[in-house]
Amino acid sequence: MEISRRKFLESCLVAGGGLLAPGPQAWAFAPLSVENPLGLYPNRDWEQVYHDQYRYDRSFTWVCAPNDTHMCRLRAFVRNGVMLRSEQNYDHDRSGDLYGNKATKAWNPRGCAKGYTMQRRIYGPYRLKGPVIRKGWKEWADAGFPSLSDQPELRTKYKFDDRGNDSYVRLQWEEVFRYMAVGLEAIAGHYSGATGAGRLAKDGYEQVMIDRVEGAGTRTMKIGSNLPLHGVVGKFGIYRLSNMLGLLDHHVRQVPPEQAR
Repeated sequence: MEISRRKFLESCLVAGGGLLAPGPQAWAFAPLSVENPLGLYPNRDWEQVYHDQYRYDRSFTWVCAPNDTHMCRLRAFVRNGVMLRSEQNYDHDRSGDLYGNKATKAWNPRGCAKGYTMQRRIYGPYRLKGPVIRKGWKEWADAGFPSLSDQPELRTKYKFDDRGNDSYVRLQWEEVFRYMAVGLEAIAGHYSGATGAGRLAKDGYEQVMIDRVEGAGTRTMKIGSNLPLHGVVGKFGIYRLSNMLGLLDHHVRQVPPEQAR
């Protein structure tokens, strides 16, 4: 008796299906017609886990300025006192200046991945939890700010040429304010006048730069901020600091206010 290949395969499938069938009941491959399959699922408590991921107690808007000039206004969502996420606020077109000028709706949406994940930096394990100061710089300040230009070997002693391997000292805010004040005064006095110009020349500055200082040591200061405080200091407080340096120059050089730099 001859049998075709197709017939042979059909016989094998029928026999195999009979062996696998539980009892006398045969396997049924007909699709079920159910309007809502999830409605028949016996346990749907797992859905609440996904719903809770976006639950929040309150929200607030904030301006993101990590190290750029976009100043995007975002909305943060808080649960149990912890900021969970940020989203676009879609309200830049309603922002205006003192003259009534407003931005265009084309500015929406604003924000990037850097801003959406800012809370990871806020709650990160390496975040600063208080003011710190470089150990070598503190020792230099405590020694009375001896001239690094006149004594180049002090750069190594106080780790000015190896700051990356220096450690930090934790201080109170009042101490930090005092160190900042005496440091600014020391630098301004160190590079003011003819003596200061000679030190700048010894440090290798071009004469055209020295001329632009105009004898004011305050003009040798680089006004900037570190990244964590760039939005607060770098974009707002820096203007106030610049004006305060004029008062410092008046104090150090004893020049009239109109000549202060």
